[in-house]
Amino acid sequence: MTDRPKPGVVEDRSAPEAGAPVVDGRKLRGLIPYGVESREMPGGFREVIDKGALTNADLSDLIATREHDRARLLGRHPTTLTTEDRADGFAWAVDLPNSPVGEDVRVAIERGDLRASSWRQVVARDYWEGDVRHVAEISHLLDVTVTAAPAYAAAAAEFRSQPNPADGQEETTMATEAEKNTETATAVETNTEERAAPTGGGLQVEERVTVTDEPPRGLAEEFRSRGFPGEVAVMPWDEYESRAVVWSGSVDNVNKARGTAGPLGYDQRYVWPVVPRVGVDGGTTAVDVFTQSARSLATAANVVRAISAVTAKPETGSTLTIVTTALNQVATVQSGIPNIYLETPGFSTTIENDLRLALSDGLDKLVLDKFAASGFQAPGTDNILVSVRKCITTLRAAGYAPDVLVVTPAIDEAIDVMVSGISGGTADFVWAPGSFAPGTLFGLQRRVSKTLAAPVVFDSQAFGKLYASPVSLAKFEEAAGSTNTSLVRLETTGVFGVERQTAAVRIAAA
Repeated sequence: MTDRPKPGVVEDRSAPEAGAPVVDGRKLRGLIPYGVESREMPGGFREVIDKGALTNADLSDLIATREHDRARLLGRHPTTLTTEDRADGFAWAVDLPNSPVGEDVRVAIERGDLRASSWRQVVARDYWEGDVRHVAEISHLLDVTVTAAPAYAAAAAEFRSQPNPADGQEETTMATEAEKNTETATAVETNTEERAAPTGGGLQVEERVTVTDEPPRGLAEEFRSRGFPGEVAVMPWDEYESRAVVWSGSVDNVNKARGTAGPLGYDQRYVWPVVPRVGVDGGTTAVDVFTQSARSLATAANVVRAISAVTAKPETGSTLTIVTTALNQVATVQSGIPNIYLETPGFSTTIENDLRLALSDGLDKLVLDKFAASGFQAPGTDNILVSVRKCITTLRAAGYAPDVLVVTPAIDEAIDVMVSGISGGTADFVWAPGSFAPGTLFGLQRRVSKTLAAPVVFDSQAFGKLYASPVSLAKFEEAAGSTNTSLVRLETTGVFGVERQTAAVRIAAA
């Protein structure tokens, strides 16, 4: 099974790559490519940096180094290190210092010892398509470096000479397309301050640790930066979800309020953050969902044939349809708010807690409602553990990779306090009380829902996608201003498009 990294953890990767950067003067340039699949990473997965993943990245501590070694500093953003977010990737350029370090880098590239560029990043949000990880948003870019061991074959690292004004030359901003195709780069994610230079060839894997970088500003702060409490403040969907959820390893918790009042207790394990999300334009009223209603795979015994076989090859069948699915309003309001409160930091708790949590309930309902049409596993006399395990067997036999268990609060409690028997008047708990939550069961992430009709086991990457538009926070003055109060509305539109209904199994009597 692929060892899948999570946002906020460290993956140190290294893989050899042929080719050498171009040397021409003392200008060093590199590229973090968008939309390009990497080599296979340690853990058996490949990776793609999605277009725009670095658009809003924090560059406040960005430096350029050799082999991620801060002692061999080449430049610092934004003075001697400049960047440009382009359609093909995130390009950077640094003027090599007139020092032994700068000269060593230039010579090493000429000799072919340093073959590519790489970088260190903190991932804020990702999603998976099979064994390919898509990095949708990078919160921090910590350094760019030249290295001997790249992982991305389409990234570039090169030298360009400074223009000679006397010749009337104009310096190009970044590498040309032909030059970029001859270069390479490495994707390296880490939050450690220093990293030893790679030795020898082959793969190098270091221990993964939790990211401790300062998190981005909260939801309320972001809306205020966009004009709230003006009439309407709008935030793109991908930026909303990155602030509505704290991505911490395999557990995503609803963001806590950052204000003068303490956060209110509430459910913190929604289902919608585990499914793929797709942002759509605010004017979108419907989306086309590519749905697979049936499939039949050729049996392995027929797929493997004699080299001289001339009979008809075995057929794999699939019933596919495109279903146009209308979006829904997902909105909540709060009325009777004194206008003066809207200007105070304390109101942030209302945005961060009540309004956002109500919106998350609505987004969750879009997903939970779709389970009702999936098949079920009748529990009979089985306990919940046996029923869950049978669901896993059913899904795997159908070709899915179940990864999420959604349960009700009562069943969540039953799992935690389950006993295997009573010996000498003392209960023998299956797990030490309190040690299981919020962990996994048979490798499944466990989610708790107040409104779920029956427990569900499903493949979160195959079941479908959540489509959502930008999120708006709007203020409307009440009673034509006579009461000095306002109504505040948090709103988006969305729908969950089911792609494979059979990728979920309910545990229900009928």
